[in-house]
Amino acid sequence: MKYSKLSATIPNEVKKMTISQIAIEAKVSIGTVDRVLHNRGRVAQETKEKILAIAKENGYEPNTFARNLKLSKKFTFAIILPRLESEYSYWSLPYEGILKAKNELSQLSVFIKLIEFDRNDKTSLILALNELENDEIDGAIIAPVFPEETKAFLDKKQDLPYVFIDSPLPDLKPLTSLAQDPYQSGYVAGKMMALLAKECGTFIVVESHNDAFNSRERARGFASFFNSCKECKVKEALIRFNGDGKEKLQRIFTEETDIKGIFIVNDATHRLAEVLDSLSLKKRPLVIGFDLIEQNKEAMKQGKIDCLISQRPFYQGYTALYHLYRKCVLSQEIEEEIIIPIDIVLPENLSSFDQQ
Repeated sequence: MKYSKLSATIPNEVKKMTISQIAIEAKVSIGTVDRVLHNRGRVAQETKEKILAIAKENGYEPNTFARNLKLSKKFTFAIILPRLESEYSYWSLPYEGILKAKNELSQLSVFIKLIEFDRNDKTSLILALNELENDEIDGAIIAPVFPEETKAFLDKKQDLPYVFIDSPLPDLKPLTSLAQDPYQSGYVAGKMMALLAKECGTFIVVESHNDAFNSRERARGFASFFNSCKECKVKEALIRFNGDGKEKLQRIFTEETDIKGIFIVNDATHRLAEVLDSLSLKKRPLVIGFDLIEQNKEAMKQGKIDCLISQRPFYQGYTALYHLYRKCVLSQEIEEEIIIPIDIVLPENLSSFDQQ
């Protein structure tokens, strides 16, 4: 699957400035601009004057009739995520971004409906999606961790505008997707592993959910980096850390005596590090994984994780809801996909990311 990196900003050379462009130039939220231009709510006088000056200078002309017609309607967007406390509370991070955007848009008739499901049970997703059958939903933000079930739902709801976060999904056409290129992030992880290891050997790729598109692509990208090295070997392993993780890793270390590093394709990096500690190895292999959840940051501070890749989950959630608002409420064109940067986090620069 080929990705084209699209800018998340809007070009300066436009005939008519939109609300979102004014927000970018004024460095405020779209909701703040909307409140100023339509005299809704309280905004600091300095901010108000700045927004009005930008609007006047660039010839902003609101379609008052169309906007008033739309804003008389209540817009409800479904948020379809794995249970927020699951996967070490990773899913609470994009949801926090969604909540921030929702609060900023609350005076503009924007509401959300959270639909949670069990990441380890496909049936729970189907049951959760059935809740939406009779609801009036104007759009959805979806984490497509179960590809086939997500496709089946969207086939039945072909008129539903939707946005993907966390992972793209081939052959579907969301309004936009906010995710890293998973193949590229896996390839970068491979390069970081090689730079840190400084020698050839065996490298293990650990997956916990190998049916997820982004997990498979990360593993494929990592292995691809080492394809040109005849002295390196990449071996994949499915480990869920739900009781038998230690036995599986012990078996791998018995079979492979030259393991230099382990790459885990999700946020269970700290769990991998804990199990490695329990094996009493003569030399700990390098550990590279994903996501700046608190447990991973703490394990890195303790010297148990060598590199993390952050995919900005808060930003994903925040931007996803604003894009639904722009498309469904304001009828604006939005980017077809937003490629999330690959943030490389090392012990030396962890403090720079400590607030994420």
